[in-house]
Amino acid sequence: MHGKFAEMHFAQLLLHIWKTEMSGRLEITKDAIEKSAAFHKGQLVVAKDVLNEAAFCDTLRKKKALDLTSLKKCTQHAHDHKISLLKTLTEQAFISPPQLWDYLEEHQKADLFPVFDWDLGEYFFDTEKSVHEHKILRKISAPGFIFEGIRQMSNAKLLDSLSPDESKAVQRLLPDFPEPIDLTPPEKYVLSLIDKPRSLKQIYTLSELGKRDTQKIFLGMFSLGLVGFPQEKKPGYASSEIAKSEIYRVLELFNEKCSFIFKYISKEIGPVALNILEKCLEDTKPVLSPIFEKARLAPDGKIETNTILKGSISLSGEEFRLQFLNGLNEILVAEVLAVKRTLGNEHESTLINYLKKIGEWN
Repeated sequence: MHGKFAEMHFAQLLLHIWKTEMSGRLEITKDAIEKSAAFHKGQLVVAKDVLNEAAFCDTLRKKKALDLTSLKKCTQHAHDHKISLLKTLTEQAFISPPQLWDYLEEHQKADLFPVFDWDLGEYFFDTEKSVHEHKILRKISAPGFIFEGIRQMSNAKLLDSLSPDESKAVQRLLPDFPEPIDLTPPEKYVLSLIDKPRSLKQIYTLSELGKRDTQKIFLGMFSLGLVGFPQEKKPGYASSEIAKSEIYRVLELFNEKCSFIFKYISKEIGPVALNILEKCLEDTKPVLSPIFEKARLAPDGKIETNTILKGSISLSGEEFRLQFLNGLNEILVAEVLAVKRTLGNEHESTLINYLKKIGEWN
């Protein structure tokens, strides 16, 4: 995955990595500046293979966690005994493990926070440089990091360009995320101002935080899908209802696509195709709505849909529509990626072209 920050802001890139649970190494460049970060299943991580010990030593010194004399002793001890600096710091009782692990997180965040202000630069995500789980020292919640990064932005021009039109009305949304998002008190306060659809201009006027800080918080919530624009009503539908005939039409079209994917991959690798797609569905469930919790794959590659409909009983029509369509899209994307991993890029492109011919449902 390669691109430019002029086309995708850093926060959007992090959100994509998190939602798709990607693992690998993110390389970032701007002029002579080069940075890298490791990710495991969508989460930003501090890993032994990626940690720059020299830069981490500078962080400890700047935070006055260690004086220069102690730091030299630790470095020399690590060199003499051929062990890592981290092990030396804990074994020699210079810093307690909980404090040290907090410093690791602060160091990683501080290194990447400036990137949120970049409107130029390039990124490259290398999935082949995945991090072994036993080498991960600390995991950092991606949503929380995105919020913190946007909160510290100082590029006013970039902030204004990323923020929606102030005249547009916004409302709360219910994103279906793989983990809950913890909001700080100021973020909860701004969210409380959106108790009904209001324009951004009205929210900025109401907020006691001032426009710039409110703008940053709102941009964080907007990036994560906690707030957004009211959905336009489609002709022929009430806002709280979805016709049963429409549900069955979409499910029929969805399963036609699933069946085609199964036949396509089976032709190449035989019966093991079903196992690959079954694992794909199970691996995708953590990011799906609970209505897909009991969904199963039939022998013909189709998804058994009765469990999906039963799981939607407690939802309103609009909630079901959103979770239903998003879930179907997530499953299809996951199956296409499974084909790519198994058969290669050319097969992925061919498959996508065939699936487009079957039809769209939204």
